Parts: sequence; structure tokens; C-alpha cells
Amino acid sequence: MKFNIDSPVFQFLGPLADFTLLNLVFLVSCIPVVTIGPAVCALFSVVFGEVRGEHGDMVRTYMRAVKENFRSSCFLALFYFITGALLLFHFAFWLQMNTWMGNAVLVLLTFCTALYVLSLMYAFALNARFENPIRRTLKNAVLLALSNPKQTVLLLLMAAATVLLFYVNPFFRILLVLFGSSFLAYCQAFPLTRVFRKYE
Repeated sequence: MKFNIDSPVFQFLGPLADFTLLNLVFLVSCIPVVTIGPAVCALFSVVFGEVRGEHGDMVRTYMRAVKENFRSSCFLALFYFITGALLLFHFAFWLQMNTWMGNAVLVLLTFCTALYVLSLMYAFALNARFENPIRRTLKNAVLLALSNPKQTVLLLLMAAATVLLFYVNPFFRILLVLFGSSFLAYCQAFPLTRVFRKYE
């Protein structure tokens, strides 16, 4: 019995298997926690190549990208972890203060949190695509998020839909473990590529 590798079935199963393997390698890479930053950057490096049509060995490309961006992406992840923890602490503290000053601080914290989330949509992808100091990467992440509202909203909707489906649909949790992270990054790579193309 002969199999036609050019058939639509094989054309679908091939990339699906690649993304599933990439996703599993990504999840394993995140287990030490401190490697989450390099893992996310490496994942974006791979999917950017796929979007540009540079098809190759995803896992090998991924492992190479982890090594290349390890130091900068670790610092980036550390910044977002500390900043997120500080924002959460201050929200918990000032929510207990039923004063005009407390309300004013909460408004400021809400604004800072919005910038935090918006920049997070771009920062690791920027670090994967461009070689810049951490401070410039963070600055560019905020500027790109604000200057490209359509793409930013699309990125937020993709992430929000993934989180929502994860919590409400048990079957989707299985899909997320199998290839969800790599597929989400691949989908987000399209609007990100459109934004980055203006500056390349």
C-alpha cells in the first residue's frame, strides 16, 4: 500500500506533528521556570521563520534560539516578573484604602498595568526578532503597542480567547498541552510580522 505524501491529509498532518513536537519541547523548557523567558523568545523565533516561509527543523531552530537569546530574555522575564509582582502587591494594598488618595493611586496603577500588559504582547517577540538593549526593547514594546492599535487588539483577543477556552473547555486544555502554545504563537506571528515589517 502506497501513501501519497503530497495528499492534503499528509500536508496537514506533517505541520501538525511539527507544531505538536515544538509545543512539547517548549513546555518542557518552561519547567525550570527561570527558562520561561528564553523559551518564549525561542518559540517566537521559530514561528517568525515559518511565517516568512523559512521552513526547517523546528526543534533544532528552537534550541539554537534558546542559546542565542538566553541572557537577554532572562533579564526581560525577570523585569516582567518583578514588575508584575509589584503591581499586584500595590493593588492589594491600595484597594484596602478607602480614601481619595487610594483611589487616585488605583487609577495610576490601572494605567501602569495597561501599559504592562500591552508591552508584554510585543516585548518577547521584539527580543526574538531584533538585537537591542533591554531598555530599548521595553520602550519599543510600549511604543509599538500604542501606535498599532488594531494589531495590538488582535493580539490581546487571541491571548484572551486562549485563556478563556482553557478555563471553560476541558477538551481545549488537552489541545493546549498538545500544540496550543506553538499554534497561538504562530497565529500571533502574523500581526507581529506586519508591525515589524515597517521597521526592518
